[in-house]
Amino acid sequence: IYFTGNVFVVSLAVADLIVAIYPYPLVLTSVFHNGWKLGYLHCQISGFLMGLSVIGSIFNITGIAINRYCYICHSLKYDKLYSDRNSLCYIVLIWVLTFVAIVPNLFVGSLQYDPRIYSCTFAQSVSSAYTIAVVFFHFLLPIAVVTFCYLRIWILVIQVRRRVKPDNNPRLKPHDFRNFVTMFVVFVLFAVC
Repeated sequence: IYFTGNVFVVSLAVADLIVAIYPYPLVLTSVFHNGWKLGYLHCQISGFLMGLSVIGSIFNITGIAINRYCYICHSLKYDKLYSDRNSLCYIVLIWVLTFVAIVPNLFVGSLQYDPRIYSCTFAQSVSSAYTIAVVFFHFLLPIAVVTFCYLRIWILVIQVRRRVKPDNNPRLKPHDFRNFVTMFVVFVLFAVC
């Protein structure tokens, strides 16, 4: 799990860095000038990268949850499902889906400056049907998948704890359980914020 788990975490870090490198400095500029002064092109690029980062983070957190679920609940199949090559393919798939998810914003015209948050972002008022689709596919569906994965892991942990005697070695190693709890807390905090 070390390579596989790390490749997902690195991908999540890349999603976070995307927003830190370009959009956040532009937000600071917007705050200092009390409005967007950088023009339409920078607004579109900033909004696109912000969306890429947010959706990339959500999809990566979902990928991490599925990875942990397979590692803990389907451990016999894990090595085949998450070989180094397959893991890299999953990361590429996450980013392709992320890119495909954000590109329609350029054509719908939903990337606009929002003075409340001093940044160019997804404007929900452009199309209610598109907004509903975005909320469902980019937020509710990933939350459902992550919730399913972590609930199944939690159920398995409870079942294993009930079956294991103190002198036996449990199936779950302490560092695996810590990783599970850490990623679940990250997910909950991300979903709430």
